[in-house]
Amino acid sequence: MAKPEKSLDDFFKKADQDPEALKEYVERSTRGTDPNETTRLDKIALFFKTMFDKIRAFSTKEDKERKDTSFRRRMRIFHRRFVKRVVDRFNFEAGVDILDETSVLYRRNRVIKNILIVTNLVFLLFTAIGVREPNYIVIFGFGIFMFAINTTLKRIIREKPRTLLKQQMAMYIASTYILLASIGVYIKLRVGANPDYLVDFSITQAGYVLIYFALVVIALYQDARLLRFMFKWVLVLVTLIHVFIMHPLYLEASSLENLFNYLYYTNPEVTIDILLRTLVLIIFNIALYSSVAIGEMMNNKRKEELIKRRDMETDFKAVVGDVFDVISVFNTHSLIEDTTSAHRVAEIASRLGNVLGLSPNVCQEIFQYSKIHVDRVKDLSILEYESKEVLNERDYQIIREKTILGSVIIKRLQLNQKTEDIVRAHFEKTADKAFTERMKRIQRSQEGQIILMAEMYEVLRQSRNYKTALNHKRAIELLELEFKEYFEPYILDRFIKYSGEFEDYYQRFRMKMAT
Repeated sequence: MAKPEKSLDDFFKKADQDPEALKEYVERSTRGTDPNETTRLDKIALFFKTMFDKIRAFSTKEDKERKDTSFRRRMRIFHRRFVKRVVDRFNFEAGVDILDETSVLYRRNRVIKNILIVTNLVFLLFTAIGVREPNYIVIFGFGIFMFAINTTLKRIIREKPRTLLKQQMAMYIASTYILLASIGVYIKLRVGANPDYLVDFSITQAGYVLIYFALVVIALYQDARLLRFMFKWVLVLVTLIHVFIMHPLYLEASSLENLFNYLYYTNPEVTIDILLRTLVLIIFNIALYSSVAIGEMMNNKRKEELIKRRDMETDFKAVVGDVFDVISVFNTHSLIEDTTSAHRVAEIASRLGNVLGLSPNVCQEIFQYSKIHVDRVKDLSILEYESKEVLNERDYQIIREKTILGSVIIKRLQLNQKTEDIVRAHFEKTADKAFTERMKRIQRSQEGQIILMAEMYEVLRQSRNYKTALNHKRAIELLELEFKEYFEPYILDRFIKYSGEFEDYYQRFRMKMAT
């Protein structure tokens, strides 16, 4: 039974059939929508974009028109350096190999320790100003405790040799400390607050926020297991605070009936307060845990990609090194790959480009390309990079440039091999029509034919194991009779027309190289 409508897959499988049905299907699927229509939301978004662009342009204009004094310039430089130093102190990935778990956790511990230094100042500030009559002995004891914890953390984090176990221990100590310290500060504020003063109540609520802040700091470790473990204790401790500190329910717990009546009938606002605080804490942790889990997953993906990249680096360096070695070996053992011959070919090819009317720049490029396989082959070495386990972007750029150079040299050697194959096949009478067509497909460009012409003239003038060296007249005759199929007529015509000049180039360059 035929389908009432065709799917797009059906049309892609048989794109040459039912064109009218395809047209009708597309029209029906896009009916009622105008891709160029601007909706109300598009207009609102465009309005805000235009407004922000104008504000940015105005601000930039003011900055440009403002006189740039030497003092202002020094302040700007100082500001940039200061911001950079602060950012570096709190940057989790500065100089870190993400595949090294010890290095990653070491960097996170250092950043968290810097955060703890700032947090300790906040804790002391809350402890000192959170009550009207602060107990300086408690504040001093709290300061000593903070100092001891930070000193211990610093020693564990930086002690060498740095091991993953030490960094994990520092992570758990830092997480436990900031959690207990935030709860301790909150309890201190709650106990010492005067319920008749609104300011004390506000400061106490701000202290309660420190518990959430502690969870955020713990989440910076991007360890879902750690956050899950810590939240269990947070939930337990906050519940105890609700029962014993905020609302002393133990005073009403002489019996379950009294407790129920207290929470449900007498003071329902207490029940609502406890439930809302617990619910907010759970929702906050869910959001935080989701963020940490996503970050952890993304970090694992990054590690997988980096592992693949490093494997590819190793393979890449090996393959590139092998290719360059092959080029070097081929260059060394090739029959006509001596510097004299290559430079002579370059001179003749460049002159042929000139008589063909090519620009000086193109003639210079032909000259350089003709001898690149003998002049630049030493630049292909990558020995200094083979010992590196990790390549940076600069290394990649250099190897990429060397790879491009290697590709060019391979193309040049291909022309050289093409010349040898053609001349040998014709002298050994093995050049059939299939061979000719195959050779004609290799580097058929004008520049390629120009170099091939100069190369072929050079080979004909030299001695090979399958032929003797030919004089100029015989070489020109063979080019015109045997090898004309490999060149465009105008290139062969110009070479023959100026053959006497090319003979002079050949002789002069041979004598110049001999001297």
